[in-house]
Amino acid sequence: MLPQPAIPATGKSEGTLMAVWSDQRQIHGVEAVEEGTDPAVVSRRTFLKYAVGAVGAFIGIVSGVPIVGYLGSVFQAKGRSQWVKLGRIEQFSDPAPQSVQFTLAQQDGWVETREARSCWVIREGDKLAVFNGRCTHLGCAYSWQNEGQHKDRFFCPCHEGVYDRGGYVVGGPPPRPLDRLETKVEDDELLVLYQDFHPGIPEKMSV
Repeated sequence: MLPQPAIPATGKSEGTLMAVWSDQRQIHGVEAVEEGTDPAVVSRRTFLKYAVGAVGAFIGIVSGVPIVGYLGSVFQAKGRSQWVKLGRIEQFSDPAPQSVQFTLAQQDGWVETREARSCWVIREGDKLAVFNGRCTHLGCAYSWQNEGQHKDRFFCPCHEGVYDRGGYVVGGPPPRPLDRLETKVEDDELLVLYQDFHPGIPEKMSV
């Protein structure tokens, strides 16, 4: 046990004396050791406290990894788009609209998926326009009609949506025109910035 400090003759209060005694205990490194307690026991308690804290922090970090991955996948999925080669320019010299099929690879977190997609290429004067291959009503596939009731129209059989050559709605329930996609030409190759859009709404909003 530490020797108790001498009581000064200056008439200080009892509270001041207790503060001096506490300072003496801190100086000798025994602030956490109560009288009659084995310091080794306190040391083991301190070690266990830090060990438990470390384990808890590790578990929190590990469990947070999937959350970070999930959030990352949400950010990647929102508004995702990618450039896709559709073919050489001379392949689209025919004035009739042409369907192009391709496979789209999507990275969602740690999972890669490959999905079939399509678009329609149509010549407008000396330029080429490209439409997303999904109907704007519910996302069904539509096609160009060369004969029949809807000749020279794009027709969706799901709910009889009809579009003209320029992609504008002329019949049925589609809430907006066909979704036009951004294009560019590199080394005589036609490329399209493919992306999907929410069906069933008037606004053209990317998925």
